[in-house]
Amino acid sequence: MKNTAGVTIDNIFYTLEDLEKDTWLRLLNGALKSKDAFHTASVATLRADEISLRTVVLRKVIQRDKQLRFHTDTRSNKWKELEQNNAISMLFYGPSARVQLRVSGVAILHYQDEITDLAWQNTSLSSRRIYLTSLPPSSYIDLPADGLEGLFENGNPTLLESEAGKQNFGVINVQVSNIDWLWLNHAGHRRAFFNYENQEYNWVAP
Repeated sequence: MKNTAGVTIDNIFYTLEDLEKDTWLRLLNGALKSKDAFHTASVATLRADEISLRTVVLRKVIQRDKQLRFHTDTRSNKWKELEQNNAISMLFYGPSARVQLRVSGVAILHYQDEITDLAWQNTSLSSRRIYLTSLPPSSYIDLPADGLEGLFENGNPTLLESEAGKQNFGVINVQVSNIDWLWLNHAGHRRAFFNYENQEYNWVAP
């Protein structure tokens, strides 16, 4: 039986199905708008028996396939960690809406394929710049620097110069298994769980 219970947020009534659609709309806005709260997310991976956490930029949302996408340096620890264990979690929070999303899934790594080719073509010169350093991310250095000081006129490489960074460029697709939705409200928090593995949506105690 369809669950018709719901929650009213900003004078709009949402059922579980409405909330699920709204969740993906928020994620899509995050990918498209650089100033949106959901434009960045904390990403957790497993490193041996430890949890590793960092912030990434949400680059693309494919709602139909329930996928989220971000870019990374293939020399980075997160890439290596996901090669060993592709379990991944993403945390989004919008302070104005007071909505938190905990996204769990598996990572699909793309390197030197059609997906990375298209993503690289659409990557700005200022973003390509970070893939040109000779030092892998997390390398210890003597002074605070990015390893590219003084290499390019006006700070950024030319389009031709930037192509050298493509060898270090990777795309991570997150195949979403579930989303834990939480609305923080002084009158009472509300929580829902969207499980895509069995297509079940449920209200959850906060």
